[in-house]
Amino acid sequence: MAPILIRADASLLIGSGHVMRCRTLARELRRRGGTATFLCRRQPGDLIRLLEQEFPVLALPELPLAATQTPKGHPLQSRDLYGAWLGCTQEHDAADCLQALFQASIRSASWLVVDHYGLDSAWEAQLLAGLADDEAPRLLVIDDLADRPHQADLLLDQNFFGAGTETRYARLVGGHCRQLLGPHYALLGPEYAQLHPLVPPRTELRRVLVFFGGVDPTNLTGRALEALLAPELAHLAVDVVLGLQSPHRQTVAELVTRRPHTTLHEPLPSLAGLIARADLAIGAGGATTWERACLGLPSLVVAIADNQLPFAVALDQVGAIQLLGDVASVFAEQIFQALLAALQDPWPRACGHGLTDGWGAARVADSLIPLP
Repeated sequence: MAPILIRADASLLIGSGHVMRCRTLARELRRRGGTATFLCRRQPGDLIRLLEQEFPVLALPELPLAATQTPKGHPLQSRDLYGAWLGCTQEHDAADCLQALFQASIRSASWLVVDHYGLDSAWEAQLLAGLADDEAPRLLVIDDLADRPHQADLLLDQNFFGAGTETRYARLVGGHCRQLLGPHYALLGPEYAQLHPLVPPRTELRRVLVFFGGVDPTNLTGRALEALLAPELAHLAVDVVLGLQSPHRQTVAELVTRRPHTTLHEPLPSLAGLIARADLAIGAGGATTWERACLGLPSLVVAIADNQLPFAVALDQVGAIQLLGDVASVFAEQIFQALLAALQDPWPRACGHGLTDGWGAARVADSLIPLP
């Protein structure tokens, strides 16, 4: 079987979610006999060395960091921001990818998987044409934004947007494209599917999990810990997870030493164990949303990026999470008040447990490599 190529990046700006969910898919494809090769650009905070422990990685050359602010100091928004994350033009990136592939003697693929907000149909066309020695690969696009066209044969958006979930890409992909939409297809490791029916009912609030991603550039972890330092919450056990490359890890470590019953964990292969034993999570609105929902963990959520807000609002409206707000509006006091209310509310709280059963990665992989 020709290789499966996966284009995804991680960095201190982008975060780790795109690479981590693609790694989950690559593991499932490997279990089916597939061979995945990653294409990742070197950047501060990339996960290339982590991926290399399991998969071949073709590292694209590191480029000078693009500005993420306007000349007047305002943060870039939407497409301008995602272009800055890419670090170059789409044409440049596609040329780098093809050069890396040809140097590795890879001139064809069965599938090309793309998970990057900075890439669209222009990049996809260039890659597909460059890999069409015998027959062009099929294309899987993993997206959350529904803001640009794709040449996809298969499109995955694992997020929940209420009644609008099924129609967001209607004008952005061709009629031949099969769309896998909603958390039924969430890319979770197999441990989540295994634990899904086994987690016992939560009867009271005793243990809290704090996780805002591996990088957490705005230090929401610190804001949550400041809230948890309140005497009214001192009896709660707290697990904190934060990546070693986070710019705020030392500050968080100092806060942890000030609080009893609190553990700062090294990066873990999976959060499943901590999610299963927690009674409440405080975290971001990204991919971990589906890990928490699969294991029935009630969550206080802060949207840490603009693209997280629409589906976080939709989940809040159906009672699957409690949305506190976005990163610019949520501070320690709001988190403290929400925790205090949670202690006084009847338990268990709503948790979105029915949104996903953890088998999404197998469902997606079955569209690429069907089981006999």
